[in-house]
Amino acid sequence: MTRTSHRKAPASSRPGSPDDELDLGRYLGILQEHRGSIVATMVLTLGVGLLYMAAATPIYRAHAVLQIEKKANPLGELGALLADFSGEAPTEIELLGSRALLGKVIDELRLEVSATPRYFPLLGAALARGHEEAGIAEPPWALERFAWGGERIQVERVSVPRELEDIPLQLVTGEGGTYTLLDPDSQPLLSGNVGVPAASAPDSVLRVELLVSELQARPGTQFWVTRRSRLEVVEGLQRALRPVEKGLNTGVLSVSLEGRDPVEISAILTAISKHYVRHNVERRSEEVEQTLAFLDTQLPGLRKELERAEAALSAHRAGKGSVDLGLEAQAILERSVDVEKAISELTLERSELRQRFTQNHPVLNAMSSKLARLRADRTALNAKLKGLPDAELTAARLVRDVNVANELYIQLNNKAQEYRVLKSSIVGNARILDEPVVTRLPVRPSKPGVLAVSLVLGLTLGVAFAFTRQALHRGISDPAALEAALGVPVYATVPLGEAPSRRARRKRGADSEGPTILARTRPHDLATESLRSLRTRLQMVLEDAPNNVIAITGTSPGVGASFVSANLAWVLADSGKRVLLVDANLRGGGLHRCFGVARSRGLAEVLEGALTLEQSVVQVPDQSLFFLPTGALPSNPAELLLGDAFKTLVARMSLAYDLVLLDTPPILAVTDAALVGRQAGVNLAVVRAGAHPLREVAAALTRLSQDGVSVQGVVFNGVPRSPSGRAVRGIYQYEYPTVS
Repeated sequence: MTRTSHRKAPASSRPGSPDDELDLGRYLGILQEHRGSIVATMVLTLGVGLLYMAAATPIYRAHAVLQIEKKANPLGELGALLADFSGEAPTEIELLGSRALLGKVIDELRLEVSATPRYFPLLGAALARGHEEAGIAEPPWALERFAWGGERIQVERVSVPRELEDIPLQLVTGEGGTYTLLDPDSQPLLSGNVGVPAASAPDSVLRVELLVSELQARPGTQFWVTRRSRLEVVEGLQRALRPVEKGLNTGVLSVSLEGRDPVEISAILTAISKHYVRHNVERRSEEVEQTLAFLDTQLPGLRKELERAEAALSAHRAGKGSVDLGLEAQAILERSVDVEKAISELTLERSELRQRFTQNHPVLNAMSSKLARLRADRTALNAKLKGLPDAELTAARLVRDVNVANELYIQLNNKAQEYRVLKSSIVGNARILDEPVVTRLPVRPSKPGVLAVSLVLGLTLGVAFAFTRQALHRGISDPAALEAALGVPVYATVPLGEAPSRRARRKRGADSEGPTILARTRPHDLATESLRSLRTRLQMVLEDAPNNVIAITGTSPGVGASFVSANLAWVLADSGKRVLLVDANLRGGGLHRCFGVARSRGLAEVLEGALTLEQSVVQVPDQSLFFLPTGALPSNPAELLLGDAFKTLVARMSLAYDLVLLDTPPILAVTDAALVGRQAGVNLAVVRAGAHPLREVAAALTRLSQDGVSVQGVVFNGVPRSPSGRAVRGIYQYEYPTVS
């Protein structure tokens, strides 16, 4: 009977094939199938989060509130209209973080000096923080050089050359309060005692000075001593300091500072607040000092001018005698004195304002206009004075000079006294509303936040890993996609069998390792039922086959072809047929371990003529199943299968038994499967679900077709038993409930 192949030429998966389509159910199936890895990832990230919380240094926050009162605006109503556009808070915020102000804080608290114990990496600092007992903690595992809790050091002063700035120097404690300071190359720089200034040798290349005021530690404990550069400390404070205005144009600044030591950050923020308030007062007093200095420079000249005018008036009266002025002359004189006084006052005030404003300022322009009018009045009054008699004119001018000089001197002296009083009682426009306080609990790391981030990150990474693994895994997993692409029907989908218990594996021993006859141990297993479905399908296929020989091969090693062969033979024998199972894998078959027989007497010896078929075949007890092992593995397996002896042997086996099953090696590994398949009426290819890409399966079928072997069907082996896994792969199998 001539066999016709209905298999289409191998084709690639189409974009709309079922294997490429993913709906919500398949997404959920992917997540459920990889739930183990997702949970493991979440547990791992949670463990990392807990380790981070234990190892991370807690960060505390100090907080203070400052108030800035608005200054009187020199522009009057116009300044009030522009108040919303020129707030003082941004300026004050910049002043709070200025190098000049922070430099004073650094000098006061000696922040340029850093001295910390050396802790064991990762968890050493956490263990030291957890030491709450009095005294110094004992080192575990004889690690004396690290600090484990209770160690203290206070460095009052350290001086190093510029090349050693910002470089941690190692300080090693000794007996009786002694210590040794080492350079970065672990060479001694100096040795000293607590409370006594120490310095390096006079002839030393690196001149270092150190004063340690307190040191409590075991001998041999190491500390890190660093002299930081001033600029680095300032920049560090600028990054850590966070001043913000509470509300718009409220003038209330909220200042916070974060750090590891709550005592230190409280002291730093207190110093910053006090220096800022002091700087604010000093800044406001600068204007008063400038005006007072200007007045002090003008008073001596005015005093001399007054003395000169009085001397000239006395000399005139001594020579000419006193002159009685008429009513007109007295009126002109009084008016002239008032004008001169006004001009002097306005000139003085204008000189003061020019120190604060530019020449084109509106206030200065208004004063210049007023001065011009007063000078015009003075010119007119001088013209009237010229009309008086000479005696009255001279006396009037001298009296006017004395009166003007006296009034101006008295006024300027009074003003200077007012500024002296103002200087001693000046108050700034900034004050501390709330003194700095430190949070009782650390602000970082936040335990709820770290746990939440760890869980979310673990879930995200787990889901991403699941979908990435699914996307990168190119193994064919949908039987419908395989049938549509290759045109070969899938006769059965065999799920994964339940793994035997550890005790059962130990009882079988190492020699029993091989394909498991699940149909014997678990006759109601879902995999056994799938093989019974395959048995039903083969009955229909064998009706059109030229003989009753079935060859089973795999695409590559590890697909489970021997498992399918052994269990299918057992299921076929259960139906009452005489079945012969032949291990035709002459390169390393292992079916003999399933039946507990030796390999030595088998197919190879029959083909070589050393034994007959009857001498080599072994019958399984209480079963119509017969087994022919491989025999001793020959050196020329392909030549044995290619000869006429194998063809004759297959014909004899076909006549002697109802069904003959030939288990062959993978076709992509060796050509033996094609040599055996030529003698079989039905050829089955075993494909492991999700393990092989479509191209590999197509290559295996193409190899068989080129060698003259037509594959009637495919057995989809190793399908996941979970409903979610089957849903992902488009396979739907349900186990029928049985009564135990």
